[in-house]
Amino acid sequence: MRLNALLRLYPGAWRNRYGEEMSALLEQRQVARHDRIDLVRGALDAWLHPPVPSRVPVVAALAGGGLWTVTATAVLVQPVPPDWPGYLLEIVPLALVGAICLLVVVAGCLLRIGGLGRRRFALATALVAVGYLAWISALGATAAGAIGGPMLAAAQAVAMIATVVVGLGLVRKHDEPTGFLLVAAPVAMLVPWTGTWLAFGLAWTAIGIVLFIDRAGRLAGPGRSAAETA
Repeated sequence: MRLNALLRLYPGAWRNRYGEEMSALLEQRQVARHDRIDLVRGALDAWLHPPVPSRVPVVAALAGGGLWTVTATAVLVQPVPPDWPGYLLEIVPLALVGAICLLVVVAGCLLRIGGLGRRRFALATALVAVGYLAWISALGATAAGAIGGPMLAAAQAVAMIATVVVGLGLVRKHDEPTGFLLVAAPVAMLVPWTGTWLAFGLAWTAIGIVLFIDRAGRLAGPGRSAAETA
């Protein structure tokens, strides 16, 4: 594989900024094995430590928070509270889409704690993957009538624990606003009362707003406001 082809492994924002310069530099070098290794390692680092966070987690947090807020409202306005497990079957598809959005948010936040150490990062990644895939799968199975509330609640609990782990990682990296919200949101979800779903949805909406402000600030750069760069 040509060295220039390995540049495709880098994020689009990185290629737009450094791609031409790096490509010209690589054309002047003789291919060596360590060059390929260095490029792959550099691509991984570029994904783990982007200079400006992607807008995708921002959109996903706002969408996921909105969906969970709508879901909670739909249940709370019922004249008679639903029996266990505390939800209406028709709102499960909305919850499923919302959970997928939240996975995108947590994955994006996970990339921001890559500097905490390889072992901790690997454990957090595995917990997020297992927890959220189990939760999403359980919501799908619930919508299909294949499983009941207890199994869904167990899968949901694992996803919430994974979210808390990522939140604590952000707090340790001094990213307190997002970190504290990621710790607080799952606590609301673990309370066995449907009314807390509303707090859960609003917390994720707040996460989206915080991520938006943070991204705008990084785009603005030092000494400039987000409004000046718009």
